[in-house]
Amino acid sequence: MSAGVELMLIGMGIVFVFLILLIGAVNLMSAMVLRYFPEPTETQVLASTIIHPQDDRVIAAITSAVHRYRSEHK
Repeated sequence: MSAGVELMLIGMGIVFVFLILLIGAVNLMSAMVLRYFPEPTETQVLASTIIHPQDDRVIAAITSAVHRYRSEHK
């Protein structure tokens, strides 16, 4: 009986250590991604929209496709 309890405690300890290491690895990767690939600021997003305006033909095609899809799937 004591061997079973001992084995259970060892197994639970191994799982606990693994989960702690997993949390540390995920936090480290998150920090590295944010450091090397920062999210663009609102100014950068607005500047990219102004520099690259959408083509009117593309907007018309998308609008037409959405209208057709909605009319066929009521």
